[in-house]
Amino acid sequence: MVTRKRNAEEHALTMFKIDTSDHVMEIALDQGLYRHLRFRAPGTGMYWYDIITAPGQLTIRGDMGTYVFSRSEDMLAFFENSGGRINPQYWAEKLQAQDVNSPAREYSKDIFVQHVLEEFWNSRENLDNPADVWREIREELLDEYGPAGDMSLAITAAMEFSHGGFTFYDVTDWRLTAYSHHFLYCLHAIVDGIRRYREHTASLSLQLAGAAA
Repeated sequence: MVTRKRNAEEHALTMFKIDTSDHVMEIALDQGLYRHLRFRAPGTGMYWYDIITAPGQLTIRGDMGTYVFSRSEDMLAFFENSGGRINPQYWAEKLQAQDVNSPAREYSKDIFVQHVLEEFWNSRENLDNPADVWREIREELLDEYGPAGDMSLAITAAMEFSHGGFTFYDVTDWRLTAYSHHFLYCLHAIVDGIRRYREHTASLSLQLAGAAA
């Protein structure tokens, strides 16, 4: 589970870096805790995103979805506490709204397949013909519902499966969701956007200091 989680986070980061390599930042508003930062590649709107803050709230919106967070007065400082890394579990707890098409958590076919494999593997020695049971699981369950995007259908199929004395137990207790790619992508966008903003403001401060000297 830890490896899958890290792989998902790393994949989202890799795709974010590729998609936004040509992005530039535009500051539409910068008045204390009220900020509107725009990130997009010149001449195209692909993979654009905005970071908008107000006291106690940060919104990220764009091609990869919209998410609203609330925790502390200055939400940029809140996200900076992670030291440049994303913290999906903790940050998801601060969600006030999430994209209807790309929620923070979604059905994971990989987790479903893992549960199926683990239960069969732990029961195989008690079966008269484990190879036959596995063939039925693969054909009736994994091939049909492993790739599916409907969690309720996958759960129902597992609950109703019975072959060669084998059934699945406590299927309704299976946790079959994981943080979505869009959500992880947007978390990386927040971290990188804040970094760019801080670098810009630091550079601007140096320029002003130099001009005043």
